[in-house]
Amino acid sequence: MPEQIQAILNRILEWWRKFTKRQQVLIVSITAVVVVSFIILGVIITRPTYVQLITCEDGKQAAAVKTLLEDNNISYQTSDDGFTFYINEKDNANASILLGSNEIPTSEYTIADVIDGSFSTTEADKQKRYKILLEQDFGRKIQSLNMVEKAEVTLNIPEDDGTILSRSEDGYASIVLTLTSPISDETVAGIAKFVATNMGNDDTENVTIMDTDGNLLFPTANTGTAAGSASANQDVREKASDEIAKRVQTVLDGTNLYDTVSVGVNLSMTFDENSYVDYKYYVDEGRSEGYLDKESGSSSTSVSGAGGVPGTDSNDDDTTYVMEDGNQTTASTDEFERDYLPSETVTTHTDEMGKRALEDSSISVTCKTFAIYNEDKMKKDGTLEELGQTFDEFVKANSNPVQQEVSDDIVEVVARTTGFPQANVKVVAYEIPMFQYSEGPGIEVTDILQIVLAFLIFAMLGFVVFRSLKVEEEEPVEQELTIDDLIASTAQEEEEEELEDIGYTEKSEARILIEKFVDEKPEAVAQLLRNWLNEDWG
Repeated sequence: MPEQIQAILNRILEWWRKFTKRQQVLIVSITAVVVVSFIILGVIITRPTYVQLITCEDGKQAAAVKTLLEDNNISYQTSDDGFTFYINEKDNANASILLGSNEIPTSEYTIADVIDGSFSTTEADKQKRYKILLEQDFGRKIQSLNMVEKAEVTLNIPEDDGTILSRSEDGYASIVLTLTSPISDETVAGIAKFVATNMGNDDTENVTIMDTDGNLLFPTANTGTAAGSASANQDVREKASDEIAKRVQTVLDGTNLYDTVSVGVNLSMTFDENSYVDYKYYVDEGRSEGYLDKESGSSSTSVSGAGGVPGTDSNDDDTTYVMEDGNQTTASTDEFERDYLPSETVTTHTDEMGKRALEDSSISVTCKTFAIYNEDKMKKDGTLEELGQTFDEFVKANSNPVQQEVSDDIVEVVARTTGFPQANVKVVAYEIPMFQYSEGPGIEVTDILQIVLAFLIFAMLGFVVFRSLKVEEEEPVEQELTIDDLIASTAQEEEEEELEDIGYTEKSEARILIEKFVDEKPEAVAQLLRNWLNEDWG
């Protein structure tokens, strides 16, 4: 069997030797190109098709997706920013189920999903889709808050059946928050107001918010109560005090007189809901009374008794003048009532909620400057010698803070910044001593270690550079020995001397040298004989 294999190899070798060097290079090149082409084609055909799995909202979600895929041996690729994941098309279903089971949705509802549908899609189906869209949108926006890790929103929106009653009903919302840090009541109230407004509700009565620990965040027990109002008022007061303190610190830091500034604010604010109405009456110029508002009147006249023809015709005698008839009575009634309306100005005033009572407020400011005393410097300039003290004695005598005088300008600056009366402003300043002891002469051990370490690093770098630049000496190739080389090496001193015949019994000097060379270097002699035979019978 080995003989047959050897025969095949010999035939192949014999066939290969028929070609010239150029033809052999051409055959090898073409074969290599064909093989590489088939390899590239195979890679392209067998390469998996990657599809987009999810685009993460933040780095935290991206890390969670990466961990899930790696733990379940699902290969993936990511975008340049690391937020978009691509997986093999055949693993898409399993990966989607995996992320969904871990509450990571691989896709989100869009408005296109709401309005797009088949002929069998009813208006009720679209309303349900729209509810899902709102829930995801509210959850995503609430989750963008720094203290909220996750937000689950459930909405109960009344079905719009076209009646006025259904349109006037408010929707309900329940929110469960996973918090990373405590959340203030004001922020929770803002979330409730945000959801209620986007649902079209007039108020936040139908919004409920709780955290994953079961704590009811909204509405709280203090909502709408006196305690809740007091808590809200206290928050407003603290924020206003912090804002005033920040302004004072900014102003005093700008003077570059002090190293640190501490501010305490006692801010008085009123949250009373006081209102009153002021009426002012007046008469327009050129009038003695106001404008007529109402007028009433009544007039009555009554005459009774017998009467004759007017004049003197009805007299019984010849009386030519009118005689009064005692039986005739006359009554007259006249009643009238008038109301005049003067001009008036009505002023309604409501006190400001959370109004700052500056006259009743006060502020205290503590300023510090640091005085640094260095032992080496004080020894050098002779300060300790002049005081006649050691540095330890100087430290003991000057360890207490020293109160500094504060100019009236500083007090006025604080008063104008806050708006408080100058009498309600107190500013104190202290000089705080700080002492630096002598470090001592000489170089520390750490400095020596750093120098030694730097020297070793530079030495190693130099050695690496030297080794990389050094050219390795090539081993000399042993050249084939010839008869001329052998004769030249054994008889250099007798180049012109004629060699004697080599006999079997008589040994010439050349023969002795050749035998010695054969004994010492038999391999070289064998190589010489092979070369000689090849030249003669090759």
